[in-house]
Parts: sequence; structure tokens; C-alpha cells
Amino acid sequence: MATMTYTTLQDLLTEASSGPFVSLYMPLEANQSADKSKLKMRHLLTHAKEVMASAWPEVDWAPFADLLQPLVDDPSQIASLSGQGMGVLANSDAIYIRDLEYPVSEMAMVTAMPQILPLLLDDQRHLDFDLLTLQGDQIGLYHNAGDVLTPVALGADAPLTLKGTLGTELRGGSLNSVRQGGPGATYHGHNAKSEEDEIDRRRYYQAVDSYVADHFSKPNARRLVVMGLPQNIAMFREVSRNTHLSGSMQVEASPANMTLSQLDEAVDPVRLEHVRQRQEAISAQLDGARSKGRYLEDVGGIIDALHHRAIAQLVIRQGARINGRLHGQKIDTESEMAKHNNLLNDLADLTIAQGGTVNVLPSDLMEPAAAAIRRYSEE
Repeated sequence: MATMTYTTLQDLLTEASSGPFVSLYMPLEANQSADKSKLKMRHLLTHAKEVMASAWPEVDWAPFADLLQPLVDDPSQIASLSGQGMGVLANSDAIYIRDLEYPVSEMAMVTAMPQILPLLLDDQRHLDFDLLTLQGDQIGLYHNAGDVLTPVALGADAPLTLKGTLGTELRGGSLNSVRQGGPGATYHGHNAKSEEDEIDRRRYYQAVDSYVADHFSKPNARRLVVMGLPQNIAMFREVSRNTHLSGSMQVEASPANMTLSQLDEAVDPVRLEHVRQRQEAISAQLDGARSKGRYLEDVGGIIDALHHRAIAQLVIRQGARINGRLHGQKIDTESEMAKHNNLLNDLADLTIAQGGTVNVLPSDLMEPAAAAIRRYSEE
């Protein structure tokens, strides 16, 4: 059978349904050497091969080696990843590789279904946005991925400064004149400089808004967060026509003379607030499902609902584990395969394969190991 390389997790779970699966997770350091990558990956593959021989003795390791050995032989595949970790899921004829934005523990498992909980937790913590730093006369642009802030190189046509953008159209500090009867001009006096400066800044922010929207927000469908003094943020919001501008997220601080490290630290409250709001929203969804008769927390009931493709959302308590695996409609807890498996992961696999969503909540917000929201209430 031809090898398939899947680009989405749902495609893998839907189409590459036959196991066993090898699941590998490896932390990545900045500028990690090729030799270190090869050594780490070789250790993971050695452990996976040993687990395969113990738990799945009848399965030939050779097809897995054909798919996974290139990660050792060609470290450029790892070097091309940009996150702080990597995840690899593979069965005998398909593979799925992706980078992780957050650090991950080193792990190699062989199970009937791929171990996806580290991927889901990474997705849930993900916060992707562009950060526009506003000063009265200049801007900067950065990309936030997870908790990493990276400067964005802007083109020569970008409105980097007010003076460079408006040029001869600057009005601040100019003289007004009116003609009175003769060929000459009688000077009427100075406009209030602050009013003219405000007009310039407003026109500058309109140019900035159009540029960022056309070159970044619209093409990438990515949220825009603004950082600056409150009065500058307020003016930018007044003139902005960017539908991707966040209505709730902003950083009220002057970015003037800030280093990248200082900017990154200033953005932390936005990241933390995002996580808090998402967790509260998930908790509220569970509470709403209770009142509508769509809530389940009994594992047997969740499994039965999954067999009827009735789960809209599965929520797992972070760190929870139930040793066991799904075997048809039964739970196997005795086999060697089951001892290497987390049953909650199997529930997550099935939920995503059926088009549902999976989230993870910390233990202080969730008591049961798992809870689910049915697509419809039980009669």
C-alpha cells in the first residue's frame, strides 16, 4: 500500500483507522543540532520497537521503520519545524508530523489508536495573532504564536512612519492663508498645532489600518491586537475598518524603546486572559449541557454515545488516565496492549474522527476524568 502523509489530524483519524499506531513526542531546543535530533529520535524509535515487540508481537516492525527511519537519517525534516516540540503519529502505511508550539515531554508509545492528547493540549493553548505596536508617529508589527513573539519584516511600501507616509501632505504646524481682494495673500494665523497633529495622526492610522488589513489580516484570516497608549488605541479603533481587529484584546502600554523581550512580557496578560476565557467558556458549555439533558460523565455512557456518533464535545481532565483500551464496544483492561494505553485518548480519537471537538480542563475546574456533551438530549 502506498504511504500517505496526512496534513490534518482529523484526516488521519478518519482515513488511517487501522492500528497499531506509533506515537512519538520530542522536545525541540532553539538551534538544536542535527546530531542531537538524530540521537533523540533514534532512542524514541528503539523504545517504540521494543514496545511493539512486547505488546504487538505479531505485527511486523519493518513498514513502521520505513516511515520513521527517515526522521533519523534526514535531520532536516526535524530542523524545518519551528516549534518547541514535535509530534509524530504513524501506522504501517500513513504518517502525520507537526510541530508543537509548547514544550512536550519525550514519549514513545505503540497503541491501537494514536496518542493525541499532547496535540490537543497544544492546540488548546494556541493563540495566534498579529501585534501592531502604535506610537504617535511610527508602528511595528509582530506575530504571536502560542507564547512566542516574532518581529515581522515590513516591505518598503509599509507605512512605517507618519512623516514617511504622509510626506508633503503633513498638516501639523502649517500656516493657513486667505486671499483678501488683491493678488497677495493675507496670513490669517496658525491653526492649533495639536489639532493639525491629530488630523495627521488620524490619516496616518487610516493608512496603517489599510496596509495591515490588506497584507496580513485578510490574507491570513488572523486576529489583530493593538498595543499603545490608550489615546492612540482609541483613535486607531475609531478609524479602523479591519474586521479582524480584536474587540476585547489590547495592550495599553507605550511600545517606545521596548526590546523584544519587554514586548513579549507585556503581551503575557493577553495570553493568560485568553486561556482563562476559553476555560470558562468550556465550563459554561458543560453547565448548559447539564440543564438541557445533554451531559454525560459516565465513561460507559460516553462510549455508548460514541458508538451512535452522538458526541458533539468531549472534555478531559488534564493529566487524567484510565489504563485500558476500546476493543469493539467493550473496554479491555487486561491485555498487554491495554496496559500501555490511556482509554481517554481512545475517546478523544473517536470524537475527532466523528467531527466532534475535544478540550482539556485543569483539575481545579473539573472533577470527573471525562465529560461529554451529546449532540441532542436523551428522550
